[in-house]
Amino acid sequence: MHFPGDSTWQVSCGDGGTFVLYVRDALGVSTPTADAIPALTPPVPRLPGAAVPETFGAAWDRWWTRSLTNSGAEFVPIRWPVGTPAQLKPAFEAWRPDPTSPEESDRRDAARTVFHEVLVEVVAQLTGELGHPPRFTLDLTELPVQGKFWQRVGPQAVLISEELKGSRTVIAPLESLLRELAQ
Repeated sequence: MHFPGDSTWQVSCGDGGTFVLYVRDALGVSTPTADAIPALTPPVPRLPGAAVPETFGAAWDRWWTRSLTNSGAEFVPIRWPVGTPAQLKPAFEAWRPDPTSPEESDRRDAARTVFHEVLVEVVAQLTGELGHPPRFTLDLTELPVQGKFWQRVGPQAVLISEELKGSRTVIAPLESLLRELAQ
């Protein structure tokens, strides 16, 4: 999804990292990085009998970072941490909601509408305060995690939960970030 704005601002929104988070939830990976992101929704069942190396947690952290910065490293098996059980990919495909279903399409459309309304409201407010349209670029990565989640992962990059994106409460973190970016 892309909100082109005008010539002074641009917001890009995409999804990513879901498979990496699925692996985290299915294997019970617990590191400070992994624990900073809520569990996926719908909940992921633990993979029974999966044995992973002791070093898997640190490898998962690096994989997570690469999947965010390399748009899709999560789907390149040669980049997966050593010891990732092969049965995780088919289990992920069975767990993942069908993105083409009417329910998923309706949910995405509703979230997109709410977010667009809030974005336009914040930009209009900043335009009035600054006396000119704000200049910024923002990249959002939408995650299907539980609750209203927002995490800044770069100067112009944010992780956002689907629930927060579809809620007017997104106005507070969005306004704070856009104020900083528009300076």
